[in-house]
Amino acid sequence: MSTDLTHKISSETEFEKRRGVSRVEVRHGFAQVHVSRIPDDVMAVRLKVLAAVASAGISIDFLKLTPSGMSFIVPGQDGDVLQTALEPLGVHFSIRHDRSIVLVYAVSIRDEEGLIAGIVHTAIQNGIRIDHVGDMHDRMLMVVQKEDADRLASQIEVTSAQGEGQGNQAVSDAN
Repeated sequence: MSTDLTHKISSETEFEKRRGVSRVEVRHGFAQVHVSRIPDDVMAVRLKVLAAVASAGISIDFLKLTPSGMSFIVPGQDGDVLQTALEPLGVHFSIRHDRSIVLVYAVSIRDEEGLIAGIVHTAIQNGIRIDHVGDMHDRMLMVVQKEDADRLASQIEVTSAQGEGQGNQAVSDAN
């Protein structure tokens, strides 16, 4: 008894997703926080900052440590509460309000040669200042000014669509 494997394989559910950018999402309502210029005992100051944030009941995301400080984002409505929590510590900090997150979804984005660089290139080429970039296995995110977020998302979608059939190579080859 023979079976037609070709037919069975082609009628199966497709498990592998299309390579390249699959969608772009924008989330508004954040503030970007930078604590910097910590001259001595950086670890102790980081602990004080994180304790103050926790005591104020503020949720943080995208925490990044730098040689002389740290950065993270908070819900926009918590910016004033955070400022009140950090001022008594005497640390140098800034809070940039009206930030949005642009999430770019792509299967195995880290393995797609040049895709992340191409997406960041698209942002910079369009005059968008990026405050933060992060990536995961299936997406990258950029923290940008609220006024630029929707425009960036649209530009990534347009550039990505131009690359259909080429693994979205146009995103990485943008100009």
